[in-house]
Amino acid sequence: MIVRKENRTVKVREAMREGPGRVVITDICGKEDLYEKGRLYSQMLLKKDCGIGVHVHEGEKEIFVINEGKALYNDDGTEYEVSEGDVMICEDGHSHGIRNVWEEDCVLTALIVLK
Repeated sequence: MIVRKENRTVKVREAMREGPGRVVITDICGKEDLYEKGRLYSQMLLKKDCGIGVHVHEGEKEIFVINEGKALYNDDGTEYEVSEGDVMICEDGHSHGIRNVWEEDCVLTALIVLK
């Protein structure tokens, strides 16, 4: 199966998880393609001053990979600067959030795996 770029679903979420600005989400595949072992596999675009608010994952974990740019990542209340190639894992029962405070765009891949 091949999913062409023009056929991928794109959504814009304002104040995602009460975070700043908007997040542009382009699905890599639908959750039906994840054999009920995940609920999201997407690429996300964070422009300057945009991000995902801090939230807790219950019964799942989320994995972020920074593909381009950099961001501030909140890991259980502690902020870290992350950049291209870095991987962040939010385990079940823990919290995280991410925001871009720089001029250049931040592009990341997100995967949510069910427990």
